[in-house]
Amino acid sequence: MRAAPLAGAIAVSAMLVMPAACGTFQAYEGSHKSASEVAVISGAAKLRATTPLALVIRAVDGKEVDLRYSSVALLPGKHSLLIDCQLGGDGATASRHALDVEVAAGERYRLQAEMRPGNRSCERVELQPS
Repeated sequence: MRAAPLAGAIAVSAMLVMPAACGTFQAYEGSHKSASEVAVISGAAKLRATTPLALVIRAVDGKEVDLRYSSVALLPGKHSLLIDCQLGGDGATASRHALDVEVAAGERYRLQAEMRPGNRSCERVELQPS
């Protein structure tokens, strides 16, 4: 009988980590471009053992990204990202990471965290092809 309350607690924690992050932020000026003209970078949200982990894109090239976006669409080339690594269901920032990346048109990428021993914080955040 304990499995149901534990499953409910895990589900609620996962929902708190990703409040409404589902859209893609257009991180370039002008009209919408096709998928073959832009690169898309996606954050991450998952459960590691019993600890929720979220990699939240907070800024691209100095432009703030609202929390409702879980991914960003960028023109090809070099970009600077600011990423929050959040652990636990309360959405608290465990660490903030600046990344300089180069992306290609038509490609999809995802953020991935390398954890410190004990899984209490992110050692580093990297960009991986999807």
